[in-house]
Amino acid sequence: MRALMIVAALLLPTGLAFGAIDFSNFHNPTQVQTEMENLVSSFPTLARIETIGTSLEGRQIKALKISDNVSTNEPNEGDVIFVAAHHAREWISVEMTLYLAEYLLTHYATDSRVRADMDNLQIWIVPIVNPDGVVYSWSSWAGICPTDPSNPRYWRKNRRVNGDGTFGVDLNRNWGFEWGLNSGSSPNTNNDTYRGPSAFSEPETQAIRNLVTNATNLKALVTYHSFSELFLRPWGYSTSDPPGESTLKSISDRSIAAIAAVHGHTYSDTIWYTASGETTDYLWGSKRTAAFTPELRPGPGGVVGFCPPPSEILPSNQENLPAALALIHDAGAREVWIKDHPADTGQEPSAVWTSSGWSHAFWESPDIWTVPATLDQGATVDLHVRMHNHSGGPVHDVTVDVYYTDPRISLEFPNPNATLIGSWTGTVPPAGREVTLPWSVPIGTNSWGERHWCVGAVIKHANDMPLTTEAQRTSNVGIRNFNTTEIIAAGTLNIAATNYLAVASELLVNIDRSSIPEGWKVFLPEKPIGEYKVGGVKGIHRKAKLLDSKGILLEPGETVNIPIRVEPPHDVDPDKPVDIRVHGALVPLVAGKRDVVNGNGYTFRVTGRKPCRQCEDR
Repeated sequence: MRALMIVAALLLPTGLAFGAIDFSNFHNPTQVQTEMENLVSSFPTLARIETIGTSLEGRQIKALKISDNVSTNEPNEGDVIFVAAHHAREWISVEMTLYLAEYLLTHYATDSRVRADMDNLQIWIVPIVNPDGVVYSWSSWAGICPTDPSNPRYWRKNRRVNGDGTFGVDLNRNWGFEWGLNSGSSPNTNNDTYRGPSAFSEPETQAIRNLVTNATNLKALVTYHSFSELFLRPWGYSTSDPPGESTLKSISDRSIAAIAAVHGHTYSDTIWYTASGETTDYLWGSKRTAAFTPELRPGPGGVVGFCPPPSEILPSNQENLPAALALIHDAGAREVWIKDHPADTGQEPSAVWTSSGWSHAFWESPDIWTVPATLDQGATVDLHVRMHNHSGGPVHDVTVDVYYTDPRISLEFPNPNATLIGSWTGTVPPAGREVTLPWSVPIGTNSWGERHWCVGAVIKHANDMPLTTEAQRTSNVGIRNFNTTEIIAAGTLNIAATNYLAVASELLVNIDRSSIPEGWKVFLPEKPIGEYKVGGVKGIHRKAKLLDSKGILLEPGETVNIPIRVEPPHDVDPDKPVDIRVHGALVPLVAGKRDVVNGNGYTFRVTGRKPCRQCEDR
């Protein structure tokens, strides 16, 4: 960690090549557009400006796309998004995005790490999410910070005409995860945190949501705000920890340390209020994509904190740059990693949803196994985890956390219901490393009465952090299913799925028939949509019909149980089990581009032997 921070500090800008943009004062919206155009003119093969939406008053919302092949959309490359000025008065946030853009473009030719990351990523920078509000906040600016909080300089929201004499919606309370709660947002139009008439009611938040949705391989998002010198992570709507809290906290801790190493300003990761319907909660809550909110300079204070002196711009930019570069490197690099399936090369995602199910069984990592292979309840076995190293040299201070969990509840790692088996920290040489931990095999059954568990390994390093908890979307997480009763008798297999998304979704289910021997028959049920739901149908059929949805419909939080019938051939060998893989995926019921956003699989080892009822509790 210390070595990383020193390197990051040494990379801070020097020389004329980097200093073309003048950060001695704030840039108004016209000047921001000019600086973006100048960057594109100077680096036409690395940068381009795209219009991603239009504000309520008709102003274009612009994104600067940065990549090695900027004129082409490359879906196999990861996407990282940086945005600023959700809130109009937070001018210093705009400066950070310009600074980051200039740094990346001017260092591409000379910094091998920046070049490698840009070659693997599409980086999107949106300096002004709220152009109407920002223009209004500049409307009375005379170079002196007012003390009156009602002055346009301190305008926060967009400029929606609410129809009752008030104006504006707080764009950072208008996102669609846990929107509408009275925890840090208001239903009152005259309140600074007015959340709007509905989630995503505002064209400005729609523009960023569409950018997020259209990113085929989104890795992370950062939304810059001010002020108080904070580095915040989900949840915002609640004081409770989200799933994957330790993953998000590891990145937050590293970022705070990297910021402090530059000018000695130590940012906090705690805040004294909640914020429902905000950006990072949407990214983590509905997509399990890492998202963070740096609250920039100055430190805590009154309303004039939104009007810092221009002398704060450059040091604020400088101290936040290393954290941004480290997050970009997390998204663009593959150093120490684990396989999701035998042919995995570390590419993310390692599996994609196709018409016949997931392209690879990513829940069967060959880098996780036990000795002995057969698990007896209560026994202690050696659990092996193998790591690969693509860095070109030994990687020190690598941490591996290994958990087991009930796969009927979650296949994310870590998750609140997971039990830590053990941790290891050490060096992974170029040839890779195998780690062995003792595992006391669970006694009893999971929540569905099965002796079936999932083991997950999470690999972390200061230069390579996981950005999600889902194995197929990160090379830092590997999972494997285990059974304490290894073989089950043919008959009815029960699978389950829960819609953890914030919107109604369609569940798609497939069976991998390529691994099923001739003569075996596996049947998905033909009952109507919703028949197997726990909780019943809740009026989403009309939307499903409009979107030509053919899967099982689930409202947020709902669970479905689907029985699958297995019939072996009459001449089956009872001593030769068959692996039956069932794949599932969730597709949100939203108009426009409808991509799979989550899914997993389940592997059953089935024998043609008739069930032994006397053996069920052995």
